[in-house]
Amino acid sequence: MNEPEWKDANPETADLPIKGKTAIMFIAGGLALFVLSRVGMVIRPVGLAAGTFAFMTGLGMIMRSRKGKGNIKTAIIVTVAGFLMLLANPRFGSVTVAIAGTALMIGAVGLVALGIFKAIKLSWDLGRRS
Repeated sequence: MNEPEWKDANPETADLPIKGKTAIMFIAGGLALFVLSRVGMVIRPVGLAAGTFAFMTGLGMIMRSRKGKGNIKTAIIVTVAGFLMLLANPRFGSVTVAIAGTALMIGAVGLVALGIFKAIKLSWDLGRRS
């Protein structure tokens, strides 16, 4: 009787909210990466600002995760995305712009695809348990 009301009584389904949140985060992150990188390639100051912000935020997340307070995988993804957004600026040469832009688009599509895959897997698990 000491358990809170929201706690799932079935231990098999206790991790379903976490899986759903992960799927949504992958899809939203992929879409945000796509939009920010496309806008950043067209409007250079926005790209530099967004890339710098993402890179610095990622470095801060890495420092926090070294202390055990964060997720290192997410921190590395944010840091690399910020660095690639900085490289996608035409000031660094056309070859690096093409490579960085392509890597950003592949990363954005990959994140969305992984989020959709996780959502389908979650719905499959829900259907199998009911």
